[in-house]
Amino acid sequence: MLKDPIVGDVIDHRYTLRREIARGGMGTVFEAEQTETGRIVALKLVHRRSRHVRISEEQLLLEAQAISAVRHPGIVELVDVGICVLKGPYLALEMLIGRTLDGIIAARGPLPVREVVHLGRQMCEALAHVHEKRIVHRDLKPSNVFIALENGREVVKLFDFGIAALSGANLDGPSGDRAEFGTPEYMAPELLLGEGPVDHRVDLYAAGVTLFECLTGDVPYVGTLAQVVTKLARGMAPPDVGTLRPDVSADFAEILAMLLAPRPEERFDNGLAFARALALATGWPEGTTQLLGDATPGFQGELDRVSRIPDNARAMPHVQRLFERMAYVTMTELTYDGTTVDGRSEDISLGGMLVRTAGAIPAQAKVRVKFDLPREGRTVTVGATIRWCREGRDGGHANGVQFVDLPNDCRKAILDFVRAPSDVRS
Repeated sequence: MLKDPIVGDVIDHRYTLRREIARGGMGTVFEAEQTETGRIVALKLVHRRSRHVRISEEQLLLEAQAISAVRHPGIVELVDVGICVLKGPYLALEMLIGRTLDGIIAARGPLPVREVVHLGRQMCEALAHVHEKRIVHRDLKPSNVFIALENGREVVKLFDFGIAALSGANLDGPSGDRAEFGTPEYMAPELLLGEGPVDHRVDLYAAGVTLFECLTGDVPYVGTLAQVVTKLARGMAPPDVGTLRPDVSADFAEILAMLLAPRPEERFDNGLAFARALALATGWPEGTTQLLGDATPGFQGELDRVSRIPDNARAMPHVQRLFERMAYVTMTELTYDGTTVDGRSEDISLGGMLVRTAGAIPAQAKVRVKFDLPREGRTVTVGATIRWCREGRDGGHANGVQFVDLPNDCRKAILDFVRAPSDVRS
């Protein structure tokens, strides 16, 4: 009988699984240690008991080929690829310290314009490199954009090339439906409506939706596949970002609208053209984002900028951090009143964690939170209180979890992780 990989398994005699980082429909990502070198990597494996295991395995190997072909600082690095007799194919990717963009948006809501500009330029420059290699990502969205901390500097990285394809190739799914793969709210009209040629400009459209969400906390067309298709088929124009965010300049709003144009020929030709237009529209020099909170210098200044977002945009509250914290992604379980809710952490400190869950947990609820300690990978369960809970656009929830009885050994592990240099934090 096929068994899904679990923590402690050794994959292909080469990688020991230390803790679970993320879980999706196709597979699971683990933090793993490479036997020969001791290097820590993110190991991606397919669910063995899935009904679509063969399709998932094919996608994983295609992802390896795509990432290998597009080596770039703005793309997650492929370390290794192989096939384990017992667990199937695997990808070893560089272990990133940081947070996904969707996690940042879920916790903070609309982001400062300057941060979105720096993010957009880096993201589209990486896309330009991908497209030069004649590859289309096809699934660009905030959950596939990672803000990584490297040597004290934030770097925007694209990942999850599981449904990438060659530009000009057949982009239909196995059933012949172009909309079979991807997330409808981020898919270009030509993909959803099945009209016209499909090329790299579907990624530029998705980039536009992603930046729109960063600025407003929402996407231009909200709904199910059928609802989004109906809105596009009726020619419904996307909302004006300048109306939703008055602090967005008219020039910036205009070039963002070009990315969201219904016809591919009305969009920018490539990501570099958009990045140049963005620089001209804002007049801001190239810079790096500061989206990881107090993991980077100048955090208090960042909070001040966020607090000045207009009242009609949902902004992160101005808060004073009592503890040093660091981005940290791991699977969690929160139990209260006999109910267990699965989640994923976004950051950690001696004071608590930011945890995303599918279900809501009442504010002030007393919970037991189960998670893996950073660096050690040891699973612990500690008492905590839900300080606040916020519902996200997709129905998920961001929760501020405050520890109430953190044992000394856990305190040491967390403090060592938070204060370690970024290059040794894993």
